[in-house]
Amino acid sequence: MIFTIAWKNVWRSKARSLVVVLAISIGLWGGITAVAFMNGLLMGRLNDAIKIEVSSVQLHNAAFMENDEIQYTIKGVDELMAQMVNYKGVEAVSKRFRTDAMITSNRSAAGATIIGIVPEQEKKISELYQHLVDSNSHYFEGIKRRPILIGQKMADKLKVHVRSKMMINTVDTDGNAVREVFRVVGIFKTQNAMFDEMNVFIRFSDAKIIFNLKDDEAHEVAILMDDMMETSEITNYLKNKYTSYQIDEKALLKARNDSIPDLMYKELESLKSTKEYTFESYEKVLSHKLGAETYQEYKKQLSALSETGLNISEWKYISPELAMQSTWLDFMLYIFVGIILAALGFGIVNTMLMAVLERIRELGMLIAIGMNRRRVFSMIVLETVFLSLTGGFVGIIISWITIKIMHTTGVNMSQFSDGMQALGYPTLIYPSVDFASYVSITIMVILTGILAAIYPALHAIRLKPAEAIRKE
Repeated sequence: MIFTIAWKNVWRSKARSLVVVLAISIGLWGGITAVAFMNGLLMGRLNDAIKIEVSSVQLHNAAFMENDEIQYTIKGVDELMAQMVNYKGVEAVSKRFRTDAMITSNRSAAGATIIGIVPEQEKKISELYQHLVDSNSHYFEGIKRRPILIGQKMADKLKVHVRSKMMINTVDTDGNAVREVFRVVGIFKTQNAMFDEMNVFIRFSDAKIIFNLKDDEAHEVAILMDDMMETSEITNYLKNKYTSYQIDEKALLKARNDSIPDLMYKELESLKSTKEYTFESYEKVLSHKLGAETYQEYKKQLSALSETGLNISEWKYISPELAMQSTWLDFMLYIFVGIILAALGFGIVNTMLMAVLERIRELGMLIAIGMNRRRVFSMIVLETVFLSLTGGFVGIIISWITIKIMHTTGVNMSQFSDGMQALGYPTLIYPSVDFASYVSITIMVILTGILAAIYPALHAIRLKPAEAIRKE
């Protein structure tokens, strides 16, 4: 019964209640839409980063991650890939060659990273082939001898076009100088101008011959997951299977060079041995020795200093700035909506206090005829919650419709393309908010209603019936 009374009381002053409902609705609509836009911006960046630049998971020789030298390759790479492709959730696997070089044209020169790929494999894992700039560009087709794929920024810097000749200058796996001429087969342009400027692609088969790679070797194995960001399970599995850790003299030297705190260094020194740990046992030993919090704080450094075998890296460790932005966005959702609801909360308090003051005689009469003060308190709180929920529901529905439309059509930000591409962000944004965020916002609205009701409700239950009934 008290629910029915509270709901009817909300609409006794329709104009005042509608103003509050409208204020809550517009506030939530603005906040949720702004967060959806930022989320769409980030998800576009993540999609491009994972499906073009880094993939979901990467495997390297642990020594290659430390020194980035061409001789540190993964052995038995084809067998390794055959095992990876059968793992649950893996969409595609590709092997890559990687080294740094100086690239020259007849007009200019620039440094770049040369990435050797198997085009058929790479098409399944990377969308780069969809970003060719014109009809003259092809994805390793049309030029049989030494084709090279370069970014638009690199092409502009070297003043070359499709079918221009370029020379790479670097060293092979034996340290011998390499000078080879390539012909531009295609020019690509992604949302990340820095990626376009720093990376060029050649065929893996050409890299194998030019750089004197042995059979069944590669520098990198890239894995794309069905759910491209869900990588924890496969990462832990691969680390336990292919990575080992040993705290020896070399590891302790790295720890000293990395400025590991003295107390931590002494604990590591006490573990010095020829014993090799699996990923799980290494975590367990160090968590016990150093404490779980300390280990988590220094986890990346502690893994790098003693890692042997294969290094397994998730996208969030390859591009930590993207992981940070993803976490930051979740936090910003609550900050945005929290500030809006806090501001609206004062308006709700004012509205409910006015409603209480207008009904002093009525409330005094209810208390006088025996209505429990607790029930009076509950009635005022319910009125406020109903008012907040009505505004919140309308705001969420409007937000959902707005975001649905923008997600379908996209928001074109091409007028800011230069600045956004310099930061690696797409110019066509698809705003989105997940269901869990809507649930969280609904809970925040309810809490705002309860908190905003406390003062008016306390004022109501402090009324003295004899005095309240005589109020005009």
